[in-house]
Amino acid sequence: MSGVFNCPFCGYKDSVEYSILLHLEVHHSEGKSPFVPDEAAHNAARPEVVEATVAKEEELTEYFQCPVKSCGEILHLDRLDDHLELHNAEQVGNAAEGSNVGGLGSASPESGSRSSSTRAPGPSRAKPDVPAGSAPSALPLSTTGDYHIKSSKPVRRLGKKELGAYYNEERMPRWLEDLLRKRGFKSSQGVIPVLAQLLHQNKYTRYAYLCHPKTQHISKLRSEGSFCGYRNIQMLISYIVGTGAKGAAAFNNDIPSIFQIQDLIEKAWDQGIHEDGRTELGVLRGTRKYIGTPEAQTLFASLGIQWDMQTFKNRPGEAPTASENRMYDAVEEYFATAPSVNMQDKVRNTMRPPIYLQHQGHSMTIIGIECQPSGNRNLIVFDPSYGDPSNITRHLDGTRPVEHNHHPDRALKLYRRGPRYLGKYQAFELMRLRE
Repeated sequence: MSGVFNCPFCGYKDSVEYSILLHLEVHHSEGKSPFVPDEAAHNAARPEVVEATVAKEEELTEYFQCPVKSCGEILHLDRLDDHLELHNAEQVGNAAEGSNVGGLGSASPESGSRSSSTRAPGPSRAKPDVPAGSAPSALPLSTTGDYHIKSSKPVRRLGKKELGAYYNEERMPRWLEDLLRKRGFKSSQGVIPVLAQLLHQNKYTRYAYLCHPKTQHISKLRSEGSFCGYRNIQMLISYIVGTGAKGAAAFNNDIPSIFQIQDLIEKAWDQGIHEDGRTELGVLRGTRKYIGTPEAQTLFASLGIQWDMQTFKNRPGEAPTASENRMYDAVEEYFATAPSVNMQDKVRNTMRPPIYLQHQGHSMTIIGIECQPSGNRNLIVFDPSYGDPSNITRHLDGTRPVEHNHHPDRALKLYRRGPRYLGKYQAFELMRLRE
């Protein structure tokens, strides 16, 4: 669906009809909007509806529950449009092959076209203009896993802005705990080789790099809400376990659950590794508090697994895209310098580990980077908020040829994060495992 839609009340404009309808519900509803979390209603709701356990109702004025029934995420208004657009791309991928599906996920020759807006800070571990979960200032970028992380800055208890709507939670709901213990996580193996074939077929891809194919896409369970920090840690561990890299034995050659990750982090605090994290988060076990790169660092450090950090933040006077472009450069250099990479191939497969990416309000796992004929670059990511659609999973067993000659660009949409998405942020953080 194309064109520009206008709000009849305030003049707000959007090219997506669903976004206008959501805007009307949130800002111009005659009664209480069904998309604004209500603590009393949530406490009486069915288990699959996420409960908003917050201290003050007025603090939720800019936070909304995703209207997609199976999602359960509560997120800042600034992230809602992108979040819904990607849900639509997920649904388009689940539609019948070759069907004429319109809406949010329709393909575009230049999927990296830039939005003119700049994103305000959202719910994350970050202060304004600082990436969520930024590395302690006392640490060099080449910090390794045996370093006892200690910040020189004053330590304080973090709030909802950094830890999410459940920042004060002492225990997650029993139904959610049972779901996570019973189901663990949703995982797809073999997605990277499928994406490699799609990139090769796609006329809007000039060249692309991809990480080690053993990396699994781990995504959230139905209605679990947001555990993106944990899911990205699990994706990094899927590489470690899948390749037998250093640290695999520490995980018993298996991917740990959310509760096991929480235990490992708290045990690391007990050992004096980034012990300030306990002051910042309080009790972590059994809660839905957001975690970020400090907790990933803490976990890996406690197990002797080495990593590197890079932070990209706009300097005074720089163009809004400066930090974004430096990040693209760093990611491309990381993959381009991999041993035995063939620079003549359109799709350049590597054995590099994936990269943990944090920006304001969300984290993902970078599995590659794409350059388009226009010069635009897109990160290729596994986003734990979205599962792999059927037009990808139907090829995972290798028995069906991957042939999307008419719509490979559309099939790639869910995995791309380029200027249109990333241009709204001005600070990023990358955490990379050392090989």
